[in-house]
Amino acid sequence: MEPLAYYIALQKAGVPTEMHLFAQGSHALGLRHTRLPISGWPALAERWLYTIGVLDPQKHD
Repeated sequence: MEPLAYYIALQKAGVPTEMHLFAQGSHALGLRHTRLPISGWPALAERWLYTIGVLDPQKHD
C-alpha cells in the first residue's frame, strides 16, 4: 500500500497518526545524523510514541 493511502486509511479508522514528508533521504537514512532534515526523524517518532501513550514518560531515562 502506498504511504499516503495507508495514512488516510489509518485516519479513517481513528488511529492516531502523523505523516512527515522529507524532500531528500531514503529508507533508514534518518537513523544517522546528516545535514538533511530527515536526521530529525527519530526524535519525531519518539515524540509521537509518547503522545499516543506507547512510551511512558515516567520510565524515560
